[in-house]
This record gives sequence, structure tokens and C-alpha cells, in this order.
Amino acid sequence: MRTRTASRKFDWKSWLGWMAATMAGAQLVGLMIFFYFADNLNDHWWGDLAMVSVGGVSFGVCQWIWLRRRLVKAWWWIASTLLGWYLAASLVKALGADDSNATGAVSQLVTLIEVLAIPLAFSLPQWFLIRRQFKKAAWWWVVARPLAWVAGLGLIVLGDSFDIVPVGAFFWSPPHDLSDLAVVSIGAAIFGLGFATVTGAAFTWIQANHSVVSSHRD
Repeated sequence: MRTRTASRKFDWKSWLGWMAATMAGAQLVGLMIFFYFADNLNDHWWGDLAMVSVGGVSFGVCQWIWLRRRLVKAWWWIASTLLGWYLAASLVKALGADDSNATGAVSQLVTLIEVLAIPLAFSLPQWFLIRRQFKKAAWWWVVARPLAWVAGLGLIVLGDSFDIVPVGAFFWSPPHDLSDLAVVSIGAAIFGLGFATVTGAAFTWIQANHSVVSSHRD
């Protein structure tokens, strides 16, 4: 096993590649969410499990396509992404996010906890993988994921507030017919843009500025 120090120049091409892969993954997840509600799979425990499993694997595979030449044993990214989805889904259930009757300040507190804690749950397994291969500042990934989550949701809220697209309505009225598919797709694209911009910048910066273990590549 040997280490090398990567170039400190920010790789804009890689950043754009990450964004494309991540936004493609967001579109796949958006499509799965549509069918999850349209087919009433949310009424069954196995529907929840299928949604989380297929969504996590699909998102991980899209990013793996970009990562496979940049990480040692890159296929572990798919497994770590899936594990993060399981952790986040478990946290949502524990917080009672789906059936919460909280109102006022309590509701706002629960929302704040979700905004901060759920992205952390998504990112922890990936952080362990990154930390094994990059010598410095892998903790930036844990910082970037909540910021990316906020950026994606922020773009959705911004677009909804200016009536650009009514994607914010999705959070209050889940899609149930084919006419909602375009709304879900637009929402996934807008969220994916904010999310991919932040996470892509973080990963590209970590890769470009720190020593990595480079004995094997998948």
C-alpha cells in the first residue's frame, strides 16, 4: 500500500461529472417516490422497505459510476449509501416524522432536528468509507451533507415562493396520479441541483487537496 498527494487544483470537470451523476440519481429516486405513493405502497411495511432499498441502491449506483475510478474498492459506496438510507429511514420513524401531530414551536423543533439529523444519518456510512482512503478532512463530508440537504430544500422553497413551479405542494399532498409525475420530476431536479452542487464541491475539494491511499482501484 502506498499513498500519494493529489493535485490541489480544483477539478471543475469532476465536479460537473459528480453533479450529473447525482442529479440522475435524484431523478430515479423521484420516480420511485412517485410510484411509492401512486401505488399506495406507503400503506405497507414492505413498501417502505422496498422504497428505501431500491432508492438507496439506485442513488448509490449513479454516484458509483462517477466514483469507480476515484475510490479504492468503489463498489463499497453503493453499500454505504444503502446503509445510510436505512439509518435515515429508521431515524424518520423514530422521530415520528410521518405521523407527527406536533404543532407550533414543537413542530418547528422536530423539523429542525430532521433537517440536521437525517442528512447526518445518510452521510455517516459514506464518511467511514471516505475516511479510510483520504488522509485529511474527511469530516468535511459530514459537514457538507446537511448543508447540501438545506441547499436542495431551499431551492424548492424558493421556487415555490416565487410560483416558478409548485413543487412545494408535494410535501403536503403526495402524488397519486400521472399528472403529478412532472411535478415530482421538477422537484427532484431542483433538489438535486442544490444537493449535487454542495456535495460535489466537497468531495472534489477533499480529493484534490489531500493524500489518498492508492494501492488498488476498482
